[in-house]
Amino acid sequence: MQARMLVAILVVVVMLGACGGAQSSSPTPAANNTAANDGAALLEARCTQCHGLDRVKQARLTQEQWQQTVTRMERKGATLTADEQTVLVTYLAETYKP
Repeated sequence: MQARMLVAILVVVVMLGACGGAQSSSPTPAANNTAANDGAALLEARCTQCHGLDRVKQARLTQEQWQQTVTRMERKGATLTADEQTVLVTYLAETYKP
C-alpha cells in the first residue's frame, strides 16, 4: 500500500516538474487544493513510515513549530526535498494549528 502511494506521489512530482513555465503570483483555489492534497499525501507517505497519524493529528503547532518538527524528523531519517518540506509544513500549519 505504501509503495503504491509512493509511486503515485512520484508520478505527481514528475508531472508537476514537466509543467514548468511561468506561474502567477497568486495561487488559484485549485492550486491551493492541490497543495493541500500534496501535503496530505506527503504526510501519509513520509511520516507514517515511523509513526501513526494520530500523533500528528493530536499536535496543534504554529508554522514555526511545525518547521522545527519537520526539520527534527529529517535529522532522524525522514527524506524530503526542499519543495516537499515547504508543502508539508504549510499543510501541517494550516490543518493542525493551535
